[in-house]
Amino acid sequence: MTVDKTKMREKCRCMRDAMHRADIMAKSLAIVNRLLGTDVYAKAEWLFPYVSYGSEVETISLIDVALKHGKKVAVPILVNPRENKMVFQQIESTKELTRLHYGIMEPEYKEENIVVPNSSTLIITPGLAFDENGYRLGYGGGYYDRYLSEYRPMANYGLAFEQQIVDRILIDGYDVRMDGVVTEEHTYTWK
Repeated sequence: MTVDKTKMREKCRCMRDAMHRADIMAKSLAIVNRLLGTDVYAKAEWLFPYVSYGSEVETISLIDVALKHGKKVAVPILVNPRENKMVFQQIESTKELTRLHYGIMEPEYKEENIVVPNSSTLIITPGLAFDENGYRLGYGGGYYDRYLSEYRPMANYGLAFEQQIVDRILIDGYDVRMDGVVTEEHTYTWK
């Protein structure tokens, strides 16, 4: 991690955190609706979304709608936070989620419910910023970059507010490029 990434994370987090809750919810609804209208969502049998936290694009409504549409849904769980190890566990309802590691909503760990992505999986990846080349500025833990280096889903998309789209993010050799990013105004794709 470079100093430039650290400064950029602080700036992007502050910019997003400055949004009013009503704006976050209204724009999140527009983003989720835009995602629901994409071919990649229509083709996905599995959806692996992050569970929103703080000022992130809200994903609880996305999870609820996906389950109603008959999609199989799995959400991330930190199984070893010290080693930045993450897995995805299938859920049947958002009622299974409780606040665990770092205050993020997760289901109770059940090894038998752990699933891995396949060619019909759409992963929804969180980020502080996304650039015009498909790269993401994450939170610095490397959870998603490691996971996506090990597993290859049908597609890896980010959800972001339009203000989170930047010209360029400094990338390292382990950074994984996104296949697409959906904002309240645009759907960007690089696949």
